[in-house]
Amino acid sequence: MNPIEIKALQPQSILESRPANGVLKSVKPETSFADLLTRAVGSVDQAMKVSDQNIENFIAGKTDNVHDVMIGMQKAQISFQMMVEIRNKAIETYQEISRMQI
Repeated sequence: MNPIEIKALQPQSILESRPANGVLKSVKPETSFADLLTRAVGSVDQAMKVSDQNIENFIAGKTDNVHDVMIGMQKAQISFQMMVEIRNKAIETYQEISRMQI
């Protein structure tokens, strides 16, 4: 079973870094925001597919390790819940910005 990795949350590549001399400099992001979202959604999708495949293998009798099946299901569920919460926060932030008066 492939581990679920969400590598999109790497603030070191997006935020500022402090060199030894103490002067802040901006670090260019390695990828665009759209690429980060695409990879995060792809990671969740992959986790769901792996979980579904593990369930099908268990039902078909190809595996008898119910623990791995349940762990995979929980990982997929938690990944999906995290994605939904991030979406909710992004929508909430957008709505808050749209209410600001200029």
